[in-house]
Amino acid sequence: MALCYTRLLCRRTVDLRNFRNLYTCSPRNVAISAPCMGSTICESHDERNMRLKRPMSPHLTIYQVQITSLLSITHRTTGLILSSYAMMLGLGTLLIPGGIPCLIEMISDLGLSAPILFVGKTLLALPATYHTLNGFRHLFWDLGMFLTIKEVYSTGYAVTALSAIAAVLLAAL
Repeated sequence: MALCYTRLLCRRTVDLRNFRNLYTCSPRNVAISAPCMGSTICESHDERNMRLKRPMSPHLTIYQVQITSLLSITHRTTGLILSSYAMMLGLGTLLIPGGIPCLIEMISDLGLSAPILFVGKTLLALPATYHTLNGFRHLFWDLGMFLTIKEVYSTGYAVTALSAIAAVLLAAL
């Protein structure tokens, strides 16, 4: 990449049109047209398709939503949520005077009702239970188990239901 930058900057005639393709070094992504007045014009794949009036490829909007894709996205999202929990706990220990126990005492001093606390604890526990149970599901897949479409769907529904039940049980503690 540094070589591409250096080569562009050291040319005698620096053409600003060359700077738009700095991020691509692959000749497959850049089409070079015929020389025009001693310089070559580079156009990307998208620019060439627009020039030739080719239709744009359909995106995810044409596909029907499937439980498998939703569970995959949810697994990744709960992983991000759990990592943010870890960062918040670490930063809370460092930045809050008295640490996390002081924060818990401040929340209890707010005098929130039991249903609100229960819903809050359930929402905190749900990413952990789902990510854990879906992680076990992925481990079973690594062992070659439950890989038919019917089993993938049934284990997906089971993981969703069991994680909700486990989160409610953890919140009730």
